[in-house]
Amino acid sequence: MSLPPDVLAKSLLPPNATDAERALEDAMRVGADIGMVGSLWNPLSCPPEVLPFLAWGLAISRWDENWTLAQKRTETANAISFHKRKGTRGIVEEVLARFHPLLTVVEWWETNPRGTPGTFEVRAPAPDIPASFLTAETAASIIRDVASVKPVSRHFDFVQSLEAQAFLWLDGGAMTATYGRFDTLATHDPDPRWGTYLLTEDGEPFETGVGQFLEV
Repeated sequence: MSLPPDVLAKSLLPPNATDAERALEDAMRVGADIGMVGSLWNPLSCPPEVLPFLAWGLAISRWDENWTLAQKRTETANAISFHKRKGTRGIVEEVLARFHPLLTVVEWWETNPRGTPGTFEVRAPAPDIPASFLTAETAASIIRDVASVKPVSRHFDFVQSLEAQAFLWLDGGAMTATYGRFDTLATHDPDPRWGTYLLTEDGEPFETGVGQFLEV
């Protein structure tokens, strides 16, 4: 039932109504259709054009505009469950499996000799995973996604074995000891100065306005 215009023009609230109550009353007078509100927070019924905003609101850790609509809805629906499992080895392995099933996690106590307590490695065994797979873009994506789900206090190295020799490609932790620069081909920069720079979650050093790197 719609109210007469003369009724809508007057406030029905008491003199001691709060500002929030008056704002709500003003909004109701607009006559906007709020029938869709209930579906906006549902990944399965959210309009496609609004879905990216819902994913952002749920702090989804990974979003790809090239996904199909079904994939976008599935990833958005799994966002809360994904966040609950952050900081576990299982979620790190799940993230790695998105890129390649043979990427593995090796904890510090599983290495020989044992590594630094509280650290781990992400390994890409060669020749099972060829160097051609680990382009600069792919390696950076792996490091970024692992860094977003690993325990905050844990640091890791991304390592690929080439010709039976281990090479550190890129440091994935924000404050670990070494950092290797690379391009499309695997290269290794042993300069110890990289270990003194403050790094982003993507493993890139912070720069000042004059092009200098910030140190830890």
